[in-house]
Amino acid sequence: MTTVAQAKAQSQGRREQILEATLRLIGRSGRGAVTHRAVAEEAGVPLGSTTYYFDSRDDLLGQALEHVAASEVARYGALAGELAKVKTPSELADRLISDLVAAAEDRVAYIAEYELWLEAGRRPELRQAAQSWCDAEQHAVAVALERLGSGDPSADASIVVAAIDGMGERVLAREDDAAKAAAEFGPELHRLIERLVG
Repeated sequence: MTTVAQAKAQSQGRREQILEATLRLIGRSGRGAVTHRAVAEEAGVPLGSTTYYFDSRDDLLGQALEHVAASEVARYGALAGELAKVKTPSELADRLISDLVAAAEDRVAYIAEYELWLEAGRRPELRQAAQSWCDAEQHAVAVALERLGSGDPSADASIVVAAIDGMGERVLAREDDAAKAAAEFGPELHRLIERLVG
């Protein structure tokens, strides 16, 4: 006999399975490929499951963004603790480049994240989720910059995050692997952080 808690966990698991499938589909084929039928096929679930949890294609896209944003907010919360321990600008730059490479190595997921940012740009109701994600990233970087002596950690973190986002776009535009591409951009991030805290 299934308990209420087990049924709720199964339901949540199915919903997340569908959202993860949505993200894979977006990453491989773009937002335009998202339909209930395509997502159900990607997730390996009956079509009725997608329509049960998500009212429309826009609902699927919106909840996919919220799902990723919540995950990234949690990840950056943990990263803030790690970055608070850095001792030099060089160590911070290396850690941020490493984080960029780790994210970009899953190219499909990384592309999906950029696609969802574009979706939030077109749909005001999604901007709060996107902003919470951005705020969490900036806070994690600001914690480290403050420790390193930045005169304005919040403003400096905004500059560093913008640089990392731009590097991420450049990594995606290249055919070689993320680590090789990011290694080329590493000196740029080192120089930027050293100037901000120097």
